Amino acid sequence: MKKIGVLFLVMWGFYACKTAKPYTLPDSEALISAHKRVAVLPFDVKFSEEYKKVMREGKTPWEEQERRAGIDLQRSAFEDLARRVNKKRLGITVQDYLTTNRTLEQSGIPYSQLIGMEKARIASLLGVDAVVFGSSAVEFSMSRGFTGSNGIVTRLDLFDAGAEQKVWSISDREYIRSRFDSPQDLARRTVSDLIGALPYKSGPK
Repeated sequence: MKKIGVLFLVMWGFYACKTAKPYTLPDSEALISAHKRVAVLPFDVKFSEEYKKVMREGKTPWEEQERRAGIDLQRSAFEDLARRVNKKRLGITVQDYLTTNRTLEQSGIPYSQLIGMEKARIASLLGVDAVVFGSSAVEFSMSRGFTGSNGIVTRLDLFDAGAEQKVWSISDREYIRSRFDSPQDLARRTVSDLIGALPYKSGPK
């Protein structure tokens, strides 16, 4: 009987983890259901210091590599979300990432400044109801071997312009399984999964 009770607790805990919704406010669902136009921002990408030592910098400085990787993930996230919106007939419009970046540039907000700014404020500046902002960090240590626990940790946050707060957040990790797994490929796969978890539903607005 004791074993059955332990098994039940384990199964219940597993079920709770699988069904937990990553909302960050009591009224997150209501706020998200009111979204009509959403923009995806450039991602904040960071490579660990040990990864930099192993891979070497090359001709392009690491800071620029991180910026380019952030825009690459922004494009991937935008394309994934746009496809999902069209396929599932979600009741939102996704602003083209080029329009987003052009507006930021015209507003005098460079990539380095964007990362530290209030994202809800950015949403208002872009004229959208919400922004999707992601961060991706390469965790790498030669002491763990090239594969194993080395990988990419990616987080996706959704900020509401009206509430001026984060309303939803989720994260995931993709492990390096071979020497052919580039951080870029791992991050793209993770971003695709996280975009698929965004709590937008089908139906007219």
